[in-house]
Amino acid sequence: MESDSYILVIGGTNMDIGARPFGTLQPHDSLPGAVAKTPGGVGRNIAVSLAQLGHRVIMLTAVGNDADGRELLSLGESAGLDLSHARVLDDAPTSLYIYVSDGKGEIQWAVCDASASDRIDRSYLAENADLIRGAAAVLMDTNPPESAIVYAAETAAETGVPFFVDPISAAKATKIRSILPFITAIKPNKAEAQVLYGRPLLTKANAEEAVISLLGNGVGEVYLTLGKEGGVAADSEENLIYLPGYARHLVNSSGCGDAFISAVVHAYLQGKDVEGKAKAGVAASSISMETRSAVNPALTAKGLEDRMQQIDNL
Repeated sequence: MESDSYILVIGGTNMDIGARPFGTLQPHDSLPGAVAKTPGGVGRNIAVSLAQLGHRVIMLTAVGNDADGRELLSLGESAGLDLSHARVLDDAPTSLYIYVSDGKGEIQWAVCDASASDRIDRSYLAENADLIRGAAAVLMDTNPPESAIVYAAETAAETGVPFFVDPISAAKATKIRSILPFITAIKPNKAEAQVLYGRPLLTKANAEEAVISLLGNGVGEVYLTLGKEGGVAADSEENLIYLPGYARHLVNSSGCGDAFISAVVHAYLQGKDVEGKAKAGVAASSISMETRSAVNPALTAKGLEDRMQQIDNL
């Protein structure tokens, strides 16, 4: 990108509290384990990943005027984010995301109190409309209210700004049904794709049908991730690309999807085709899972290129 270009990320900033037991999870019982508190939130994870990949990143988000919020703003600025337009709330706490993983690092349960993200509303985005119109790309998660998501998509379209979406959960994926034709690229996982497609994804053929259905509804590119099973990607010409399930050392699966879509945007701005973007996403996801934190410091432009080469050599 040009030196004065920037990526605008719109979405949630949370404090993550993650628990990993030393034994097998048991219902209605407690286990010894490790509990870690780390910065997170889909929007924030994506923003930090893009900054590590070498981009200038401005973020529109909301945090409470509390200890967690102040810490997250400080850490975000230290990570290279421009948070000068962030909304700081005196009447709402910073969002919390609490998850429990199994002994292998796979998330089993998670609850997110993202009420602060409700304040990433249409009026707030309207106050910052010029940031949307002037961006090299806009990437948005689905934590904000639906009206704000629609406003951001329509505003980006006014000046032809590429608009990327991470649906983040099955419960929140419904917010984007009306803006599918405005989306340059989307990265749903299996649960999110089932909601958008309206049918279970029981087979590989179902996954392909879901991707083609989203393309038929106007989405430019789709990157459907299926965890260990890999995934399916395609562009508007319905050229299907099959993604490998690649993992070297799984420590924590939280943040893998955020890393994936970050790498897709990075590769898009480099002019790569859908296959190149898909490979970048797989590589970034594999790097992400190798650390306890939501964003792996090893996810840099060089780290990504090196990992893509390693995957190509398999």
